[in-house]
Amino acid sequence: MGKHIFYLDNLRTFVIFLGILCLAAGSFLPAPFMPPHYVFAGQPGTITPFYYLFYEFAMTLVIPVLFFISGYFSASNLRIRLFQPYFKGRWLRLGWPLLFAIIIMMPEIAWISARSTGYSAGFFTFLTQRFLGRGFTLGIYGFLAVLLLFILLLMAAKKLNHQALRHTEISSPSPLFLILFVGVHLILALAVYFGLLSLSPQSLSAFQAFFAGLGFQPSWLITAALYFLLGIYAAKHRWFIQGGYIPGSVWIAAAIGFSIIYNVFPYYHVITLAFLSLSGTLGLIAAFARWGNQSSQTLLTLSHMAYPVWYLSEPVLENIMYFLLPLTIAAPLKLILALGLTLFYGYFVYKYALCHLGCFKTR
Repeated sequence: MGKHIFYLDNLRTFVIFLGILCLAAGSFLPAPFMPPHYVFAGQPGTITPFYYLFYEFAMTLVIPVLFFISGYFSASNLRIRLFQPYFKGRWLRLGWPLLFAIIIMMPEIAWISARSTGYSAGFFTFLTQRFLGRGFTLGIYGFLAVLLLFILLLMAAKKLNHQALRHTEISSPSPLFLILFVGVHLILALAVYFGLLSLSPQSLSAFQAFFAGLGFQPSWLITAALYFLLGIYAAKHRWFIQGGYIPGSVWIAAAIGFSIIYNVFPYYHVITLAFLSLSGTLGLIAAFARWGNQSSQTLLTLSHMAYPVWYLSEPVLENIMYFLLPLTIAAPLKLILALGLTLFYGYFVYKYALCHLGCFKTR
């Protein structure tokens, strides 16, 4: 890859910790919108639209940024590496943690989540009657499953065409390309939205069960796929290298504008999603390229611990939220307490255990 791109590394760290904050806020979402793997930690009458708006807004930034960066570096690395060592590294980084989460962590998380909403049966009854059926969910580890799938598809594309990832001339994205990209995103989002409205109750139930199991919303999957492809496009056209394209300050202004529109008009999220995803992704890259292009020991430590702490965050957060259920303290205090304990615990587990495992070890 050549020179290390510090601002992309720092942006990735920021977005991962923003994702952990979203996970903490997820326990306070209104019941119809709360994913099934979250512990319902709110008290009756305390849930406000703020948590839902923040969760949806933040995830509209987290998903495109993470999958864009993943697509960019996946294409850049696979271009110069052989299939077997590349896949071995990706499986070590993503596959083994995903399998461990499915077998060990998610059954317990799903059980305490069910108990927080009134389920009273024991763990093994839950495991056999619900989790190994329609109650199955990957939780936040659906991110790993989707990313691993995209990487396998990228490897297959290179296998079919060895020139698929070859660099082209350094170029900036044209206005027409960006308009078409947003247009495709908007059309797909609207197609899914109106398609869901047209489904029969039985088909809708099956559709919802599938995405609950995946731990992903349909709109997230569309966004993830498009921005993984955009990251590949950016790698092929050599964005971010010396003389390559770096988003300008206009994208920061666009991101601020669409952020305001997205939150002021929540009923039009299906329309504004595509515009905020692109402006937010390029705006954050522009902001970090301008103000976050540096490295220090603190930033390096945060970068190294971001993925392991995220990996631990769901089991730790949900168990903390479950034991906070009897407390009648305000929801913001619960959120701060749970988030603080999660980060504290996650840091020490990373420092003294996870950083020594191959899947979390950094060079």
